[in-house]
Amino acid sequence: MKFIYYCVFILLISSCNNKKTAAIQEIEKPESSRVKKHDQLASIQSRFQLDIDTWKEYEDLAIFLQQYNSISPNNALNNSRELNDITKSLNDSIKPQFLETPAFKARINLLYNETLRLYDMSSIPAIKPVEVNNQVAKVLHAFSSINSKINTILKQRDLEEDVIDVNFKRETPENLKIDSDIPKFEILKKKRGSKKIRKKDSKSKFFKRPQKMILLEEELLKEKRNNTKKLKKDAKKKDN
Repeated sequence: MKFIYYCVFILLISSCNNKKTAAIQEIEKPESSRVKKHDQLASIQSRFQLDIDTWKEYEDLAIFLQQYNSISPNNALNNSRELNDITKSLNDSIKPQFLETPAFKARINLLYNETLRLYDMSSIPAIKPVEVNNQVAKVLHAFSSINSKINTILKQRDLEEDVIDVNFKRETPENLKIDSDIPKFEILKKKRGSKKIRKKDSKSKFFKRPQKMILLEEELLKEKRNNTKKLKKDAKKKDN
Protein backbone atom coordinates (compact mmCIF):
# COMPACT_ATOMS: atom_id res chain seq x y z
CA MET A 1 0.00 0.00 0.00
CA LYS A 2 2.80 2.42 0.86
CA PHE A 3 4.36 1.84 -2.55
CA ILE A 4 1.09 2.77 -4.24
CA TYR A 5 0.86 6.00 -2.22
CA TYR A 6 4.41 6.91 -3.18
CA CYS A 7 3.66 6.37 -6.87
CA VAL A 8 0.51 8.54 -6.72
CA PHE A 9 2.44 11.29 -4.91
CA ILE A 10 5.20 11.30 -7.53
CA LEU A 11 2.66 11.46 -10.34
CA LEU A 12 0.93 14.46 -8.74
CA ILE A 13 4.23 16.35 -8.36
CA SER A 14 5.28 15.68 -11.95
CA SER A 15 1.89 16.83 -13.29
CA CYS A 16 2.19 20.10 -11.33
CA ASN A 17 5.66 20.73 -12.74
CA ASN A 18 4.39 20.12 -16.27
CA LYS A 19 1.59 22.65 -15.74
CA LYS A 20 4.10 25.25 -14.48
CA THR A 21 6.42 24.81 -17.47
CA ALA A 22 3.44 25.05 -19.84
CA ALA A 23 2.31 28.27 -18.14
CA ILE A 24 5.83 29.74 -18.43
CA GLN A 25 5.94 28.87 -22.14
CA GLU A 26 2.60 30.62 -22.65
CA ILE A 27 3.81 33.76 -20.83
CA GLU A 28 6.95 34.11 -22.99
CA LYS A 29 6.23 36.57 -25.83
CA PRO A 30 7.45 36.14 -29.37
CA GLU A 31 10.43 38.27 -30.42
CA SER A 32 8.28 40.52 -32.60
CA SER A 33 6.29 41.59 -29.52
CA ARG A 34 9.26 42.24 -27.23
CA VAL A 35 9.91 45.89 -26.47
CA LYS A 36 13.27 47.16 -27.70
CA LYS A 37 14.82 50.13 -25.87
CA HIS A 38 16.83 52.33 -28.22
CA ASP A 39 19.60 54.86 -27.58
CA GLN A 40 18.62 58.30 -26.31
CA LEU A 41 18.08 60.97 -28.94
CA ALA A 42 19.98 64.23 -29.17
CA SER A 43 17.57 66.99 -28.23
CA ILE A 44 17.44 70.69 -29.03
CA GLN A 45 18.92 72.84 -26.28
CA SER A 46 16.41 74.66 -24.11
CA ARG A 47 17.77 78.12 -25.02
CA PHE A 48 16.93 77.43 -28.69
CA GLN A 49 13.37 76.22 -28.14
CA LEU A 50 11.86 79.64 -28.86
CA ASP A 51 13.57 79.74 -32.27
CA ILE A 52 11.57 76.71 -33.48
CA ASP A 53 8.46 77.27 -31.38
CA THR A 54 6.38 78.23 -34.44
CA TRP A 55 7.42 75.15 -36.42
CA LYS A 56 4.37 72.98 -35.64
CA GLU A 57 5.31 70.08 -37.96
CA TYR A 58 8.58 69.57 -36.09
CA GLU A 59 6.79 69.53 -32.75
CA ASP A 60 4.29 66.93 -34.01
CA LEU A 61 7.09 64.65 -35.20
CA ALA A 62 9.11 65.04 -32.00
CA ILE A 63 6.08 64.05 -29.88
CA PHE A 64 5.20 61.09 -32.12
CA LEU A 65 8.76 59.75 -32.13
CA GLN A 66 8.89 59.56 -28.33
CA GLN A 67 7.05 56.22 -28.43
CA TYR A 68 9.77 54.81 -30.70
CA ASN A 69 12.41 55.14 -27.96
CA SER A 70 11.00 51.92 -26.44
CA ILE A 71 8.84 49.96 -28.87
CA SER A 72 8.29 46.43 -30.14
CA PRO A 73 8.81 45.53 -33.81
CA ASN A 74 5.07 44.90 -34.26
CA ASN A 75 4.07 48.31 -32.89
CA ALA A 76 6.83 49.99 -34.88
CA LEU A 77 5.41 48.55 -38.10
CA ASN A 78 1.80 49.27 -37.13
CA ASN A 79 2.59 52.97 -36.59
CA SER A 80 5.00 53.27 -39.52
CA ARG A 81 2.44 54.70 -41.95
CA GLU A 82 1.46 57.54 -39.59
CA LEU A 83 5.14 58.22 -38.90
CA ASN A 84 5.88 58.48 -42.60
CA ASP A 85 2.94 60.86 -43.15
CA ILE A 86 4.08 63.17 -40.34
CA THR A 87 7.64 63.17 -41.69
CA LYS A 88 6.36 64.03 -45.18
CA SER A 89 4.43 67.00 -43.79
CA LEU A 90 7.63 68.09 -42.04
CA ASN A 91 9.53 67.85 -45.30
CA ASP A 92 6.90 69.91 -47.16
CA SER A 93 6.41 72.46 -44.40
CA ILE A 94 7.62 76.07 -44.28
CA LYS A 95 10.75 75.94 -42.15
CA PRO A 96 12.31 78.76 -40.14
CA GLN A 97 14.42 81.00 -42.36
CA PHE A 98 17.73 80.09 -40.70
CA LEU A 99 17.15 76.40 -41.59
CA GLU A 100 16.64 76.99 -45.31
CA THR A 101 20.00 75.52 -46.30
CA PRO A 102 20.85 72.57 -48.61
CA ALA A 103 22.64 70.71 -45.80
CA PHE A 104 19.62 70.85 -43.51
CA LYS A 105 17.19 69.87 -46.29
CA ALA A 106 19.37 66.84 -47.02
CA ARG A 107 18.99 65.66 -43.42
CA ILE A 108 15.20 65.95 -43.55
CA ASN A 109 15.14 64.02 -46.83
CA LEU A 110 17.24 61.30 -45.20
CA LEU A 111 14.76 61.05 -42.31
CA TYR A 112 11.85 60.81 -44.75
CA ASN A 113 13.57 58.00 -46.68
CA GLU A 114 14.24 56.06 -43.47
CA THR A 115 10.59 56.30 -42.37
CA LEU A 116 9.49 55.26 -45.85
CA ARG A 117 11.75 52.20 -45.63
CA LEU A 118 10.18 51.28 -42.27
CA TYR A 119 6.71 51.62 -43.77
CA ASP A 120 7.71 49.35 -46.67
CA MET A 121 8.77 46.68 -44.16
CA SER A 122 5.20 46.45 -42.90
CA SER A 123 4.19 44.89 -46.22
CA ILE A 124 6.86 42.16 -46.07
CA PRO A 125 5.40 39.05 -44.34
CA ALA A 126 8.75 37.39 -43.63
CA ILE A 127 10.44 40.45 -42.16
CA LYS A 128 12.61 39.67 -39.14
CA PRO A 129 12.18 41.55 -35.83
CA VAL A 130 15.93 42.33 -35.77
CA GLU A 131 15.66 44.09 -39.14
CA VAL A 132 12.74 46.18 -37.88
CA ASN A 133 14.66 47.17 -34.75
CA ASN A 134 17.67 48.19 -36.84
CA GLN A 135 15.48 50.32 -39.11
CA VAL A 136 13.88 52.02 -36.11
CA ALA A 137 17.39 52.85 -34.85
CA LYS A 138 18.18 54.43 -38.25
CA VAL A 139 15.03 56.58 -38.07
CA LEU A 140 15.90 57.79 -34.58
CA HIS A 141 19.50 58.48 -35.59
CA ALA A 142 18.33 60.56 -38.56
CA PHE A 143 16.05 62.64 -36.32
CA SER A 144 18.85 63.04 -33.78
CA SER A 145 21.08 64.33 -36.59
CA ILE A 146 18.46 67.00 -37.40
CA ASN A 147 18.45 68.19 -33.78
CA SER A 148 22.25 68.36 -33.69
CA LYS A 149 22.27 70.42 -36.89
CA ILE A 150 19.73 72.88 -35.46
CA ASN A 151 21.88 73.32 -32.34
CA THR A 152 25.00 73.89 -34.48
CA ILE A 153 23.32 76.49 -36.73
CA LEU A 154 21.95 78.47 -33.79
CA LYS A 155 25.26 78.35 -31.89
CA GLN A 156 27.06 79.74 -34.93
CA ARG A 157 24.46 82.49 -35.24
CA ASP A 158 24.96 83.51 -31.60
CA LEU A 159 28.74 83.57 -32.02
CA GLU A 160 28.48 85.83 -35.04
CA GLU A 161 26.16 88.19 -33.16
CA ASP A 162 28.61 88.32 -30.23
CA VAL A 163 31.47 89.25 -32.57
CA ILE A 164 29.44 92.09 -34.09
CA ASP A 165 28.50 93.40 -30.63
CA VAL A 166 32.15 93.40 -29.54
CA ASN A 167 33.18 95.48 -32.57
CA PHE A 168 30.54 98.10 -31.84
CA LYS A 169 31.39 98.31 -28.16
CA ARG A 170 35.08 99.06 -28.71
CA GLU A 171 35.91 102.51 -27.37
CA THR A 172 38.28 104.93 -29.08
CA PRO A 173 41.62 105.15 -27.20
CA GLU A 174 42.32 108.43 -25.40
CA ASN A 175 45.25 109.35 -27.67
CA LEU A 176 43.01 109.06 -30.75
CA LYS A 177 40.12 111.12 -29.46
CA ILE A 178 39.84 114.54 -31.19
CA ASP A 179 38.23 117.51 -29.52
CA SER A 180 36.00 119.37 -31.98
CA ASP A 181 36.88 122.75 -30.37
CA ILE A 182 40.63 122.46 -31.19
CA PRO A 183 41.59 123.27 -34.81
CA LYS A 184 43.10 120.45 -36.83
CA PHE A 185 46.40 122.23 -37.56
CA GLU A 186 47.02 122.69 -33.81
CA ILE A 187 46.47 118.99 -33.25
CA LEU A 188 49.01 118.21 -36.00
CA LYS A 189 51.54 120.62 -34.42
CA LYS A 190 51.14 118.94 -31.07
CA LYS A 191 51.67 115.54 -32.63
CA ARG A 192 54.78 116.67 -34.53
CA GLY A 193 56.23 118.38 -31.47
CA SER A 194 55.71 115.32 -29.35
CA LYS A 195 57.47 113.17 -31.96
CA LYS A 196 60.55 115.48 -32.00
CA ILE A 197 60.83 115.48 -28.25
CA ARG A 198 60.59 111.73 -28.17
CA LYS A 199 63.38 111.40 -30.73
CA LYS A 200 65.69 113.69 -28.72
CA ASP A 201 64.91 111.88 -25.53
CA SER A 202 65.56 108.54 -27.17
CA LYS A 203 68.92 109.72 -28.55
CA SER A 204 70.05 111.22 -25.27
CA LYS A 205 69.10 108.03 -23.47
CA PHE A 206 70.94 105.96 -26.05
CA PHE A 207 74.20 108.03 -26.03
CA LYS A 208 74.25 108.77 -22.33
CA ARG A 209 77.21 106.95 -20.65
CA PRO A 210 78.29 106.62 -17.05
CA GLN A 211 80.71 109.24 -15.65
CA LYS A 212 83.32 106.62 -14.72
CA MET A 213 83.61 105.48 -18.33
CA ILE A 214 84.25 109.05 -19.47
CA LEU A 215 87.04 109.56 -16.86
CA LEU A 216 88.73 106.28 -17.80
CA GLU A 217 88.73 107.21 -21.46
CA GLU A 218 90.30 110.63 -20.68
CA GLU A 219 93.09 109.01 -18.62
CA LEU A 220 93.82 106.54 -21.43
CA LEU A 221 94.08 109.40 -23.94
CA LYS A 222 96.57 111.25 -21.66
CA GLU A 223 98.72 108.12 -21.34
CA LYS A 224 98.75 107.66 -25.13
CA ARG A 225 99.82 111.29 -25.64
CA ASN A 226 102.62 111.03 -23.07
CA ASN A 227 103.89 107.82 -24.64
CA THR A 228 103.95 109.38 -28.11
CA LYS A 229 105.90 112.37 -26.73
CA LYS A 230 108.47 110.09 -25.10
CA LEU A 231 108.91 108.11 -28.29
CA LYS A 232 109.53 111.32 -30.27
CA LYS A 233 112.15 112.53 -27.72
CA ASP A 234 113.98 109.19 -27.80
CA ALA A 235 114.03 109.25 -31.56
CA LYS A 236 115.63 112.76 -31.62
CA LYS A 237 118.35 111.75 -29.12
CA LYS A 238 119.31 108.78 -31.33
CA ASP A 239 119.55 110.99 -34.39
CA ASN A 240 121.86 113.41 -32.58
